[in-house]
Amino acid sequence: MSIMLECVAGKDEHRRIAVDGHAIKIGPATAQPALVITELEPSQGWLTVRVDDGTLVMDASSCSVPIYINNHEVLTSPLREKDVLRIGSSIWRARYAAVGLTAEMVKEQFTHLIGLEELKDFRLSVIFSDVFKKHTTEEMEDQLITGTSRHTPALADLEVGWAKPWLFARLLAVSAILAFVLYAGFEIFRNVNLVPGLIFVGSFAVPVSTLIFFLEMNVPRNVSIFQIMQLLFIGGITSLIVALIFYDRFDFFSSFLGASAAGIIEESAKLLIVALLIGRVTRYPWILNGLLFGAAVGTGFGAFESAGYAFTAMLQGGFGGGVTSIALRGVLAPFGHIVWTADAAAALWLVKGSLPFSWEMLKAPAFLRVFIAVVVLHMIWDAPFVLLPLPVVVDLKFLLLGVLGWVICFRLVQAGLLQLNKARQQQAVTEARALPSVE
Repeated sequence: MSIMLECVAGKDEHRRIAVDGHAIKIGPATAQPALVITELEPSQGWLTVRVDDGTLVMDASSCSVPIYINNHEVLTSPLREKDVLRIGSSIWRARYAAVGLTAEMVKEQFTHLIGLEELKDFRLSVIFSDVFKKHTTEEMEDQLITGTSRHTPALADLEVGWAKPWLFARLLAVSAILAFVLYAGFEIFRNVNLVPGLIFVGSFAVPVSTLIFFLEMNVPRNVSIFQIMQLLFIGGITSLIVALIFYDRFDFFSSFLGASAAGIIEESAKLLIVALLIGRVTRYPWILNGLLFGAAVGTGFGAFESAGYAFTAMLQGGFGGGVTSIALRGVLAPFGHIVWTADAAAALWLVKGSLPFSWEMLKAPAFLRVFIAVVVLHMIWDAPFVLLPLPVVVDLKFLLLGVLGWVICFRLVQAGLLQLNKARQQQAVTEARALPSVE
């Protein structure tokens, strides 16, 4: 049974913590952000909370601050639904769900696992609001001119907020039309010279369009399209080769886990390449930079892999089999390698910041929580079971896993925007202090 502990007044108002059969610690020193309460100082210890026989039990033996239930100081005591818990000046209540887990509890547990704050002031309708607006050719060109010495805005000049990407949609539409033209051309003329072009355009259309989305979401605009193309091709190809080496050297993963071993092997290979190619460059300190770098390598990996699958399908099942493979992997592309590697790399940049990459960073809980979540998503994706057959996306499993991957992604974008805002504030304070005093 899971019970929701909710702060109804005080410093932690609206804070909700889901408690199940496992004892948890809430306080300032916990490693999980969703369990931190601001009412307790680091030197004041923590509360241990557990569920015994369906009842929430509070244990304050490790807390130096007096804890009250119904205005009576307690050390260890049950907390029932009508009881009032007071921690410092904050008032808490226990919410006992009548049946199973609520959506709020699931959200809280998800937040525990990945260690990223819930989305605030987030609306997809706002983010995609510019997609259907009219844009000139000059605007399209300007959207891609980023990251050069003359086209990188100063930190103080940035418009820090949720970006409104639109160019990716134009590229997707054009790429889809070109793929259809190549397909129709082959059907009409039966000229096999069109097949390589169809494989290339079909395999890269959706992944590259998704990558442009990440480029547009990079609010600092400090990464050039040249840098991204390098990572796409060099990173994509080298990560494929490294993954094959890992499959060969660590074949026991495949023997034990089967197809799900790809989650461990391929995510490790892609992240390794991101770290080695760009991790030691300190001019890209932002979480949003890491998100973009990961998306670039994930795009290359996924697109080249899709081209290989399409080629194999054509050899085994003819032209129709290859087209089916291209179409299916194109639809699923935004939910797979691109967003997985973007999430993992952004989590690494969350730890790395402006420092050069070091192996010690891979031990940081903030990175590990997201990386493990990405690996698990990939493992379930490749697991040999069907949740619910669906048209177009084949299985409901792919859709649900894709949504989870993007939820993590947007939470990382939010963390990146907070990082930028904090840096701007710190820069403003530093500049104000540097001004000569007026007597």
